[in-house]
Amino acid sequence: LGALFWEVFVFQSLSTILNLCFITKLKADIPDDKIRAAWTGNFWALVNAVSGVMQFGIMPLFMNKVEPSLVWCGMPLFPALCTIVQCFQDDPSLDLIAFSFFAAKVMDYSLRNVVNEMVYMPLDFESRYLGKEIIGVFGNRLGKSGMSIILAGLTFVSGRDFSIFELSQLTALASLSWWATTIRLSHFIPKKREAEAQAKSRQQEMPNTKKDR
Repeated sequence: LGALFWEVFVFQSLSTILNLCFITKLKADIPDDKIRAAWTGNFWALVNAVSGVMQFGIMPLFMNKVEPSLVWCGMPLFPALCTIVQCFQDDPSLDLIAFSFFAAKVMDYSLRNVVNEMVYMPLDFESRYLGKEIIGVFGNRLGKSGMSIILAGLTFVSGRDFSIFELSQLTALASLSWWATTIRLSHFIPKKREAEAQAKSRQQEMPNTKKDR
């Protein structure tokens, strides 16, 4: 659970930085509020559509053939590649920044939420309940709000806003950090057969526990 906590924390930090980079570039390139709102709406519609197709059409077949630990290791690769390409651009385009944000969000909605639940499968009820509460409250919220506070503090101290180039460098650093946390987490993920066996064993113990009571 500790490894999962740091994975959640780092990913939410990455998401916050990407979102700031995306919004900053969007406002700079599309000053008109109506056009910008339409552009943003189309972006999120595409994210949701692709995520839905992957989650319900592709991922069930994919997850049946691939071990969860390998999924964890490979999941950050595409977003990391996008952000690395972005960080080497002096003034990355809106399309490139949007694509980096798109890659991270699609992975989050279609894949990351699924494999996150698989981490809890081998655990007992109390560990699952407490783990989800702690990670949900502290990992998710601390990653989002904590990174926002850090960025706001650095902006206040420096007396200027972050440039797109600086934000792009931060996104690359955060995406590589996310990859590192997923690799560490993958070492604790049991194989599918082991997780299923542990879950069945726990279910068989539950009736016996009720009888004893």
